[in-house]
Amino acid sequence: MRDAVRLHYPESVRLLEQAVNISSGTLNVAGVRKVGDLFAAELKGLGFETEWVSFPDSVRGAGHLRAVHRGTLRPRLLLIGHLDTVFEGEAQRWVQEDTIARGAGTSDMKGGDVSMILALRALADAGRLKDMHVIVIMTGDEEAPAQPLSITRAALLDAARESDLALAFEGGTESHAAIGRRGSSGWSLTVTGRQGHSSGIFSAGSGYGAAYEGVRILDEFRRAMAGEQGLTFNVGVLASGTTVVPRPENGGMLADGKSNIIPPVLQATGDLRFLTDAQKEAARARMRAIVARPLAGAQGTITFEDRYPAMPITPVGQRLLAILDATSRSLGYSSVTTTAPESRGAGDISFVAPLIPGIDGLGVAGAGAHSPREQAFLPSIRLSAERAAVFMSRLVEQWEARQADPGSR
Repeated sequence: MRDAVRLHYPESVRLLEQAVNISSGTLNVAGVRKVGDLFAAELKGLGFETEWVSFPDSVRGAGHLRAVHRGTLRPRLLLIGHLDTVFEGEAQRWVQEDTIARGAGTSDMKGGDVSMILALRALADAGRLKDMHVIVIMTGDEEAPAQPLSITRAALLDAARESDLALAFEGGTESHAAIGRRGSSGWSLTVTGRQGHSSGIFSAGSGYGAAYEGVRILDEFRRAMAGEQGLTFNVGVLASGTTVVPRPENGGMLADGKSNIIPPVLQATGDLRFLTDAQKEAARARMRAIVARPLAGAQGTITFEDRYPAMPITPVGQRLLAILDATSRSLGYSSVTTTAPESRGAGDISFVAPLIPGIDGLGVAGAGAHSPREQAFLPSIRLSAERAAVFMSRLVEQWEARQADPGSR
């Protein structure tokens, strides 16, 4: 398998270059689909049945690539990647300097998709893929999941129900993988107050206005909850004035106002990240309580939107990590330990965590993800694919077909 990875490595770099040069921001439906077609052709060549899972017209988003290799061996594996990027455009095209490649998706996560395909090719060349049951889901909207999740994550959840273990190829390093990830929730705050002349601010007739009340709420969030392990709550967009108009097409807001007018409205949006659902619910309760104690002349409302569930560390996840660690060392690479759940963002593997055990961070090493400076260390494609191929082979040899006891998870 190692020899096969090294044999196909040059063509895998060319495949990554092709993928990166296809602009595929989350809302670029045509671009996401084109990247999916590129990878589908590779998987078809390995004996996978491929299909494009489209969304209804009412849902914004490209859909997902689903590929199935049918076999009798257990465990049945679910491999997870994604096709979309945060940034796109001519300025984000492929640039290679020796072993460093720059461009949108080089590490997050077209590089991971390529290393996944290279690992499957190595399994096929070694005769190991023939009887394995593998489902590949590459989502088209991981960077900004389309709503409702009941529709846009249905294919992923259905695949999990047909599988025993999930392996996700988000970015990783030689020495770290992830068996826990925080969940993510969105929140929206709207504050209203009495519009009036600025000379009346703080008076009994005018009150404090929407801006001061909104700032009070946000600062009390910080005072009440900052520093709790695993919990963060970021303010992403904030606007106040005589009018505030949300711009759902890009997540922004348009505000109008004057310095001599007490603003009657403030709106803010952000995210809430957590280690467990219990921590999420406790944080939401505290945030609601803070909003419910307004300054004079103002009032606020806060709403929450579920996005990614939490993926807590479990004994089954630790066993997966132990097999990956032994695999890495047998290949002459470093030991592998887990990253702290709070050190990573949310990922698609979190959606399947309540159904099956999994491990993430099997992709390529890089830097600058979610920025115009994104880059990948190309030799890590080889490392990732070698390790993933042998890891999957060993799972077939070492993992019991029976499901783990629910209590152990």
